[in-house]
Amino acid sequence: MARIAVIVMLLGLVASGAALAKSKEVVLGEKAYSRGSYDAAKQHFEQAIDNGDETGDPRLYIGLILEARRQYAESIPYFRAAAERPMQKKFKKVAYWKLAILYRQAKLYPESLRYVERLEEIGEKSELFEKIRMEAEGHHVGGNTKGYAEVRKAIALEKQYREKSAEGAESQDLCELADTIISAYNAAISADARLKEYRWKMALYHEKCKRMAEAERVYAQIWDDSRDAAAAYKLGLFARKRKDYKTALKYFGGALENPPEDLQMRFYIHYNAAQAHYALGNLAEAYAHSKPARRLAGELELKKKTLQALRRLYCLAKISKGIHDEEYCRFSTRTESKMFISLYAMKRALAENKSGEAAQHAMQIYSGETLDDDESGVSLPAYALSDLPVAVGVLFKEEKYRAVLDLTSKFKTQLQDLKDTNGWRAVSHFALKEYGSALVEFDKIKKPTPSQMNLHLMSMAHLGDIAGIKAKGRIYLRDTRARKKLTENFRKMKLYEPLRREADFDAWLNESANLVNPE
Repeated sequence: MARIAVIVMLLGLVASGAALAKSKEVVLGEKAYSRGSYDAAKQHFEQAIDNGDETGDPRLYIGLILEARRQYAESIPYFRAAAERPMQKKFKKVAYWKLAILYRQAKLYPESLRYVERLEEIGEKSELFEKIRMEAEGHHVGGNTKGYAEVRKAIALEKQYREKSAEGAESQDLCELADTIISAYNAAISADARLKEYRWKMALYHEKCKRMAEAERVYAQIWDDSRDAAAAYKLGLFARKRKDYKTALKYFGGALENPPEDLQMRFYIHYNAAQAHYALGNLAEAYAHSKPARRLAGELELKKKTLQALRRLYCLAKISKGIHDEEYCRFSTRTESKMFISLYAMKRALAENKSGEAAQHAMQIYSGETLDDDESGVSLPAYALSDLPVAVGVLFKEEKYRAVLDLTSKFKTQLQDLKDTNGWRAVSHFALKEYGSALVEFDKIKKPTPSQMNLHLMSMAHLGDIAGIKAKGRIYLRDTRARKKLTENFRKMKLYEPLRREADFDAWLNESANLVNPE
């Protein structure tokens, strides 16, 4: 029955129109294939691949030609390459069926089962599937009766799970059955360590039941044992979702050491790595990953929401390098939030050295309601939070002190974990009246602005450090940009009254203010 199903599908292979745009060489190859000119067809398909065609079509046809010539082993890599690339769903079915059958004939049962499961995911049904499963378990387990019995039990329970799921069973009932399946596979692995590949199924059932910590633990075992890129991707995804970006990047890097053939998985690795880097403020690295993600997206059928998020990320990363992509990075207020439009406008103004305009946009980014009931207290995209220091720095540079105070108070917890920009961390501590911490941060600034100098001295005054004010004030008063304002503050601000009571105040101030700026 399985072979008949494949033949029926193949009859429509050439006649059907393709959803994805075809290259000239693929079109010529299809015409030659339909005439039975397989040598000419194969040459056209190989040329299409050499020309950079990343679709599955030319690879599928070459696989069919090799299989027709009984070159089964040679055909498998082409079917597999086709299966991992963009292609119409009905053509995907052909590739999956071919791989399930050819791997079974070669007694490579784990590989055969992989494509059986993919066929089931897209709705295919066949008595052959259960037969392949049983053959696979018998071959894999061999004489280990106990392990074999547990695997058979798990397979029977999985069939029940699929049936109950199709009937719309409650999630609690399904998870109880999932627990039994996991226990059976666990027992099988305990009986024979060769069965540890079934950890994939255990992790999958944990995910289905929303037990992400357990699923992550199992994926970690798989990664430690096999360095499988798919396991690394899963671990990275879990870490990114809980905002542990450094751990996420470690796993995404591991997944890319041997990039998977599956272009969709490769896209999501780059896409998630770009998100993690941007969240950490690693803008150059975010751009480096968003570029291949954008290229791969052109070859894949992705959700509109994913494509929109990728465009935001790519454009923010690129404008951070001072480059505006006029064609790709056009955003409409009808499809984008006011927050994002303001954020991108701020970064574009910065790229064009328009600090005043950037400050106007910066005040709009975080002006809306952002507080939520979640644990962090903030419901903003990671890219908006990672650019928060940029906005604070812009506002401080333009002396929008009230806006700086509002942001540092509102996002106190989030700011502490982000990279410093323009000395904003010192300003944040000052705004929050954490004067001791502010002093530590002000001391780190190599070239403070006049406003930062003023706040630094005020922090010392709040702590009653008269000696510190005199020592640092002597240095800051040398700066012609700050001298007038600082002198006026020392003479008039109530905060400096203890300083003015010092016997040598006038002599110290006059001497310090008259020193020549060594710069």
